[in-house]
Amino acid sequence: MKFLPIVTAFAATAVMATPTKERAGCVATSYDQIAGTKGCSTITIQGPFTVPANKKIDLTGLKTGTTIKITGTITFAKGTLDENNDLVTIGGTNIKVDGTSGTFDGSGPLYWDSKGGNGGVNKPKFVRLSKMSGSITGLTVIGSPVHTFAVNGCHGLTLTNITIDNRGPKFALGHNTDAFDVGSSSDITISGAKVYNNDDCLAVNSGTNIAFNGNYCEGGHGISIGSIKAGSVVDGVMIKGNTVVNSANAVRIKTYANATGGKVNNVTYSDIAMSGIANYGIIIQQDYTNDGATGKPGGAAPITNVNLYNIHGSMAKKSRQSVYILCAKCSNFNFQKIAITGSAAAICT
Repeated sequence: MKFLPIVTAFAATAVMATPTKERAGCVATSYDQIAGTKGCSTITIQGPFTVPANKKIDLTGLKTGTTIKITGTITFAKGTLDENNDLVTIGGTNIKVDGTSGTFDGSGPLYWDSKGGNGGVNKPKFVRLSKMSGSITGLTVIGSPVHTFAVNGCHGLTLTNITIDNRGPKFALGHNTDAFDVGSSSDITISGAKVYNNDDCLAVNSGTNIAFNGNYCEGGHGISIGSIKAGSVVDGVMIKGNTVVNSANAVRIKTYANATGGKVNNVTYSDIAMSGIANYGIIIQQDYTNDGATGKPGGAAPITNVNLYNIHGSMAKKSRQSVYILCAKCSNFNFQKIAITGSAAAICT
């Protein structure tokens, strides 16, 4: 009889010790500790620390419902990885990333050479969201080498209050620092972002039911559908209540002339405010190439059912046109309350 209290006390101690041990193993305070957190339901990545050159953070294969907390600054040392590599990959079902106290620093200025992904030194992409559902909230990302967030194969994902900031002395050299590139995804909502970059604030390359609401975009190429290439379909995009400042364009839809099997359908831009736009307030073109527009539109990827409502603001000095449309196969455009000042007359062909 005297053995029972001893056994009971030991069992109680063992039960209490297990969560403490699990919690300790689920907090990574250095790069080397991150791999060991994958079996945890709650993972904390706690900076400051530096990820060594040419190393990547892999947060795929996580338990369903995993919460990831990012705190402090995680700096990625400059390396030699090219754009076929991603410094961070996150994937899984119902994953919740809380980055309200966290920063990823990609050491972008050490890579920037004005060539972006078109040459020069090797530059890795930054954060890939791969086959992920769930949410990311409040994360700050600075110094993207090139493309910041690649949203690929994701279904049911919300990105809220993210800051992307590539400002600094070498900002003008940081080409192709796209903020959000969306492909092959559905039911994606991006809201409350603050973006300071040197390319598209949003680029929807393929997907359905995409929402981009209440975001601030400065310094880039505008809020874009495309570029649409062969086989790429965008169907159902709502872009509402955004502000575009000191950028090349504000509203942009771009397809390649020979994008066979491509399509853009059911796109709405509403309540868009702009200022300091250098090229076009609204541009819809079917002659896009990565090397520049050809002036010869093609209708291989038709653009249909485009609604623009309450698009307003001002162009920069010496800008091109407030509205420029170059189409070979476009239909069902509905433009209302377009009020853009300070540029040459609109051109629609």
